[in-house]
Amino acid sequence: MTETTELWQLAPTELAPTDDPTTRFLVEIEKVGGTTVRLTPAELVGEITAALAGLGAHRVGLTADLGDARSVIRQALTGAGFEVADYELIAGDREAVRVLDATVTGCLAGVAATGSIVTGGAAGRAGALVAPTHICVVEARRIVDGLATLMRLAPRLGAGSMMALHTGPSRTADIEKTLIIGVHGPKRVHVVLLDGVLAP
Repeated sequence: MTETTELWQLAPTELAPTDDPTTRFLVEIEKVGGTTVRLTPAELVGEITAALAGLGAHRVGLTADLGDARSVIRQALTGAGFEVADYELIAGDREAVRVLDATVTGCLAGVAATGSIVTGGAAGRAGALVAPTHICVVEARRIVDGLATLMRLAPRLGAGSMMALHTGPSRTADIEKTLIIGVHGPKRVHVVLLDGVLAP
């Protein structure tokens, strides 16, 4: 490494100076098999409801990191006929967790260079992992350039006792090098990029 070599030239986990963080974040999510939509807070509840209905979901867990928005989302989903639970109240009940079709979480940060989403203690240790579908609400203001930036900011993110990075749907090829989606986590990851604040 020479004195003029930049970190982004050495590691694909960092942004080049010409990269727009928000655009790169959305592109990287799509590359790893996730889906994305960008909208305003006024559109959030309708998007979550429509996305879950389109997937045929019925039982949904909502995590605490949704903040004050959780009660609004819960009311809308319940009114639309979904069975809704606060995730932390059922996290210890294996049967209740096993039958979840989807979880909806907030996000501590989105990593632009990798398309990763970062959850913390308020999402529960498995809140983003237990259901076949994970819908993650990411405030645009929480997008960071790369992993180096994320690590520098980690002490200030409020992760609690844990911080987890998730990059797209779960995938493995451990057995006979056959790619399988959704073995150790969700089969579908849908990121809602919010141009505004989730819970004022």
